[in-house]
Amino acid sequence: MDLLAKTDFDSLFAECRDHLVNLIRINTVNPPGNEKIAAEYIAEALFAEGLEPEVLESTPGRANMVVKIKGNGSAKPLLICGHLDVVGVEARRWRHDPFGGTIAEGCIWGRGALDMKNMLAMEMSAMLALARSGLTPGRDLIFCAVADEEAGCKYGSKWMLDNHPDRISAEYAIGEIGGFSVPMGRKTIYPIQIAEKGTCWIRVTAYGEPGHGSMPHQTNAVAKIGNAAARIAGANLPQHNTPAMKTNIRQISAALGRPYSIILPALLNKRLSGFILNRLFSDKALARTYRANLHNTANPTCLRAGEKINVIPSSASMEIDGRILPGQTNESFIREIKKRIGPGHHYEILQSEPPVEGSADDPVFEIIRDVIADHDPTGIAVASQVPAFTDAKFFTKTGAKYLGFSPVQLTKETNFVDLLHGHNERIPIEGLRWGLKVFLDFIGRAIQ
Repeated sequence: MDLLAKTDFDSLFAECRDHLVNLIRINTVNPPGNEKIAAEYIAEALFAEGLEPEVLESTPGRANMVVKIKGNGSAKPLLICGHLDVVGVEARRWRHDPFGGTIAEGCIWGRGALDMKNMLAMEMSAMLALARSGLTPGRDLIFCAVADEEAGCKYGSKWMLDNHPDRISAEYAIGEIGGFSVPMGRKTIYPIQIAEKGTCWIRVTAYGEPGHGSMPHQTNAVAKIGNAAARIAGANLPQHNTPAMKTNIRQISAALGRPYSIILPALLNKRLSGFILNRLFSDKALARTYRANLHNTANPTCLRAGEKINVIPSSASMEIDGRILPGQTNESFIREIKKRIGPGHHYEILQSEPPVEGSADDPVFEIIRDVIADHDPTGIAVASQVPAFTDAKFFTKTGAKYLGFSPVQLTKETNFVDLLHGHNERIPIEGLRWGLKVFLDFIGRAIQ
């Protein structure tokens, strides 16, 4: 189905750009979220085109939007999805108002420009284009915009799964993270998420003798937890080579040839990978990504102890943001932590979700690969695994195969990893235009 041919693309892109600006201007920092306003904005735009969107409030002020264009039933539904909430900002560190949707220097600036209101704007545009085209797809096309992804999905995709699974049930789900350009050699790599790490957020508590602050002793719980935090923060946990990372390295090596075909496979050698990432990778952001995807990671993020400055507390704790690779478990992860920290601590799992793992040997992945190649002569779509969590955690529980594909062409100044949750988040206007064209082409092929 040639959806692009049925679309006035210049007019649609102008709408898409304006929708992105307007969505950025709706402050959905989570907490508190307040995504209902953004959900209603999207619903109103789709309703004006004759569609029947639903805004489903999970708790006061927090809402999800879902809409469907019915197909002829020759294939199972395709879900396109994204989250409405964004992370916080330090406004004084930004060059432009983070909630202004400013257009400057060839970019649209603001929190959510890349994570991920750009995708929401493209998904809105795809629904509008299909509604206007008069075409009947083979699959139902479902669009779901959810709350609360940045804080664990409780009021968003998890709530939709628990309360309205019929609204989001699909054979495939397309969302973040992937589809952004990464120059490598003479090619441009477009990572497509097929897997993601799981979460294992834990509290580690140390115990000691209480006492008066004027009388130091050797069993201070605060000192114990401080030492434990230092040991785990500086530790490299054991390397585990997952199927997704093996596929990623194989695909990039085949596409780029030497020297990548020598260096990248050596990352799978546990004796060499540290040296390669530290000494041979000039792109430090890429090195950090590979390192995180070859190991379970444990970041101490919160320390809690004491109530008065002159009282030595009897306990102190740290909270660790743990991310576990496909094939690993909470139990195996905690064993790795204990080996680094040492004995004498109490461990409590605060929250966990398992890893997600899919396959690059899939017809829809092949469609993505073909579309990228058609729109970028240097472009190669490769399977990727992401170290963060996404709404894939819950959309896949309906049985959907999840692929992270939010296409955009970036520049050296708009590195995805550096801008994700960073200051001065922005998206190149021409990169968004390219992404919308690619996304429309993909949707047309995927639903025919």
